[in-house]
Amino acid sequence: MSVTREKILELGETLIRTKGYNAFSYQDISSELGIKNAAVHYYFPSKKNLGTSIVKTNIQRFEEMVENMESRQFDEWQQLEALVKIYIKSHREKKKCVVGSFSPDIKTLDESTQKELKKMVEMILNWLAKLLEKGRDRGVFSFADSAESKALVIFSSLVASLQLAAVLGKLDYKSYSQSILDDLKP
Repeated sequence: MSVTREKILELGETLIRTKGYNAFSYQDISSELGIKNAAVHYYFPSKKNLGTSIVKTNIQRFEEMVENMESRQFDEWQQLEALVKIYIKSHREKKKCVVGSFSPDIKTLDESTQKELKKMVEMILNWLAKLLEKGRDRGVFSFADSAESKALVIFSSLVASLQLAAVLGKLDYKSYSQSILDDLKP
């Protein structure tokens, strides 16, 4: 993959996670990278191509993270902590997650980006529900809800917390994140 294409993808994701999908243009990318607008269009003919590529890249990263945790034999608690740490890092960097960044603009996204975003959300929720169920069966987690409901509560809390942190400005995010984990302790 071309270095320029990688830089465009990386900067596009940063702009989406800090400003929002509809709040940046290819001009923002070309100015920041010191390239012509035509170079951005060469790699991503339209903004929808860029948006879809960013979501697909995040799906691939998530799959790689899960595979890595499995190969390193992370237990359920370690896997959940790894997910939470992603959000702690995003908060520290003053970025929203990809899901939280694209969601407000869902009606203005093209069909392919919507489809990939839905795929990503469903993949994360399914993985999280299976992780929670397995952890509950093994006595690692304790919760009364269905694993699917608990996964939705946890994931939506993480996504929304980054958006609220941006509004509130100051938030003890580590304590907030820890409370999500503490609620699952047996």
